[in-house]
Amino acid sequence: MKNLCKIIVIALLLISCVIFGAYQHFQRSSSFRFTQTTNLSQENIDGLQMYQSIDSEEFVEKYGTNLNRIDNALFDYYKLSDGLIIATNEQRQIIRITINIETNNTIETSKGIELGSSIDEVINTYGTNYYKRTEEQIPSSPVIGYIDHKRKVTIEFWNVKNKVVEIRYDIASME
Repeated sequence: MKNLCKIIVIALLLISCVIFGAYQHFQRSSSFRFTQTTNLSQENIDGLQMYQSIDSEEFVEKYGTNLNRIDNALFDYYKLSDGLIIATNEQRQIIRITINIETNNTIETSKGIELGSSIDEVINTYGTNYYKRTEEQIPSSPVIGYIDHKRKVTIEFWNVKNKVVEIRYDIASME
């Protein structure tokens, strides 16, 4: 009887861990399906756009060729001279741009949202077609995000106390 109880408890714990892990994995992507599209075709952060080559003349002129690489198993990440963090695919095209507290505080999205902007400013600027989720990287940080279904890109605004503390603009398949 004791062994049966132990087995049941262990099985329930394992099932709970699997369900929680699956929920965390699919939380972002499942939000996409139920969120109406927002046109992000003109979106950029400090002039950088999705799929822009880091070998392009404009990029090299601004950031050079000697980039500060960050170790990551999935993608090539770089910290740029102004603190922006970008990720690139195998073709050396930008697939994520991140603004956080290490970034030059004058950097903003194409629509003027920057670190410290209120979530109300974000919603007034980008509209009401957003999804919500909670991010565990910044403890219990609420995130609102917008997706452009046609271009398959998202922009997310991580916030603490209703103020933007991180902005991520990336391809929708990024986790």
